[in-house]
Amino acid sequence: MQKHITKFLILTIILTAALSVNYLFAAWVGPTQAPPGGNTSTPIHIGSTNQVKDGGLSLDALSVFGGGYFQGDVGVGVVTPKQKLDIEGGIEVGNTTTETAGTIRWTGVDFEGYDGSAWVSLTGEEVVVPPLASADCDAAGGSWEGGQEICYFSGTSCSSGWTRKNSYGSTSSNVCSHAGIVGGSGSCSGGSCITASHFRSSSGTESCSYSHGTLLGGRGGCGKTSLTCHANLTEVGCTKN
Repeated sequence: MQKHITKFLILTIILTAALSVNYLFAAWVGPTQAPPGGNTSTPIHIGSTNQVKDGGLSLDALSVFGGGYFQGDVGVGVVTPKQKLDIEGGIEVGNTTTETAGTIRWTGVDFEGYDGSAWVSLTGEEVVVPPLASADCDAAGGSWEGGQEICYFSGTSCSSGWTRKNSYGSTSSNVCSHAGIVGGSGSCSGGSCITASHFRSSSGTESCSYSHGTLLGGRGGCGKTSLTCHANLTEVGCTKN
């Protein structure tokens, strides 16, 4: 009986040891990558050290107590602020980008939100963006006339890169006169006139006529010559080439 008990104990010990070794080898799996590859991702912590996460992060709530920066688009009520539409009539045609409702953007002068059909100012104020030609006009030293979309330059010619538009311009009144002439054979009176003027319109340069008296020599007569007086051209209206 003692021999049977001893044999049973020995078999039990051997079987237990075999099962233990098998369990240990089955539970352990060697690394599949060289260090530090395959390491466990760094958890989000509450410390002051900065963290960068390549993947997405979803939160039920978020409070930001410092500054914020968004390199891409910001969506309000939409997961993807922008969509890439590459299909036209069932055919893939390329990368045409269109905004979806809820997209926010900064135009350089105003914050706007896209409501699905148009961009709407978020500041409640209409921001008037001057046309590109206006900025070009200012840079060239001219004066922009928005209603006409014409740049006016002082003087009688357009600045480089600009072309005169019809006869648009401004003039100032001019006074022309001739005092007459007095000679040994008599005298001959002259005349005078004043031109009209205009401001930034295509009216042409105004003119008027006046007389120039001339003695007719030995005959003792007085001759009259008609002369033309022109208004002073003060600025010209031009458009960008």
